[in-house]
Amino acid sequence: MSRYKDAVLGAVANPGLVVRGIKGEKKAIKWIEETHLGGKYLVVVYREKEGVKAIITAYFTSDLKRIKGEVKWKV
Repeated sequence: MSRYKDAVLGAVANPGLVVRGIKGEKKAIKWIEETHLGGKYLVVVYREKEGVKAIITAYFTSDLKRIKGEVKWKV
C-alpha cells in the first residue's frame, strides 16, 4: 500500500463517501481509477478524536455492499 500513500491521504481528506463503522471508526471511500488491480474503491478505516485522524488500515474493494456501517456523508 505504500505506493498508494497519496491516494490514502487523499481519500481521508476528500472522500466520495464516509461510513461510520460498528465500533465507531469511520471509513472514507473513494473510487481510484488506476490501481494495480484495475479500477477499485479505496477504503480507508480511521478514528477521529479532537480533529486528529489516525488511520487504522486501508484496502481495495470492488463491492461496496460488503462495507458494513451507516452512511454518514456522500458526495
